[in-house]
Amino acid sequence: MNLWLAISLVLAVVTAYLFVIEVFSVAFKLTGLATSKIRFQVASLFTGTGYTTAESELIAKDEKRRKIARACIYTGHVFSVAFMGLIINVVISLSLTIRTERTIPTFTEWYFIILYITLVFFITMVVLKIPAVNIKFQRFLERVAINVSKKNKKTNVVNVIDIQAKHAIAEVILNIVPDKLNEIPLSKMGLTSKYSIHVLSIRRDARIVEVTKDTMFRKDDIITMYGPINEIREVFVASISGQKETVEYDRSNEITLVNNYGHIALVEVYVEDVPKELENVTLEKARLTDKYDINVGFIERKNEYLNVDKDTIIMKGDRVTVFGPYNNVKMLFTSCESEQKE
Repeated sequence: MNLWLAISLVLAVVTAYLFVIEVFSVAFKLTGLATSKIRFQVASLFTGTGYTTAESELIAKDEKRRKIARACIYTGHVFSVAFMGLIINVVISLSLTIRTERTIPTFTEWYFIILYITLVFFITMVVLKIPAVNIKFQRFLERVAINVSKKNKKTNVVNVIDIQAKHAIAEVILNIVPDKLNEIPLSKMGLTSKYSIHVLSIRRDARIVEVTKDTMFRKDDIITMYGPINEIREVFVASISGQKETVEYDRSNEITLVNNYGHIALVEVYVEDVPKELENVTLEKARLTDKYDINVGFIERKNEYLNVDKDTIIMKGDRVTVFGPYNNVKMLFTSCESEQKE
């Protein structure tokens, strides 16, 4: 392979590499994965370096995300093989060029065209790193993904920007206006009173519209809101499909990593099976801090938050938010499942 052609192809692969990473990042974003967690996950999957962080559970436990992760891994392997092959060709071509004392190719040779085109794409990718440009580019990719997917055309898409415990800042791409919100002013929707959802902004026709009590939702609106993530999905996704969201409620002791802060993690547990050491035992007697270094922060029971104290008892159906080492939380709340299997 000619030296200049080999160099051009290397730059082309690097450019395509950066572009594909952006595509996979948007794909994960459309599944509801928080933006703050996407970059590291995609880089780890794509480069094949592997990762064992607790955040990997956010991908491993979700079927859609697992499919995207598999595609990301396979694509990353293809790029790795292609890149290494091209690097070897560059070395071989350089050696042949030195031995034969070939002159530098003229500007009219066809492989220079590839070099110029590659440089243009490479510069484009650099420009895309500019925040304002990158946001518009991601919007474009999101729209392409939604238009390609027939399923997404029939429902709304929830992009989680950030999440803390059960509350999140999220964007809803409104492909369909739910019947109970259609042609109804914001003041009469009851989003805040019924679901604790607060509308922060609405982007319509590439511009931000003023949100007032008389504002009505329209098809293709992109709505930024804050509230319980399950309620947001219930109102804007499940209400359209006619099916209840089964994100966490249909599996035993669903353990969800919300965020981690070094050694300590913020974890939400939906308790379907109470561990034996917690059955009818108060938090004081359970000694979770001494045994597991776990502190119970919140307990939600029947859509109400309890006042957690030393006499509180964890019961089936509770949604418990705890602080502590993620592995310790898993050990405590999955032990009951393993005991049942035995």
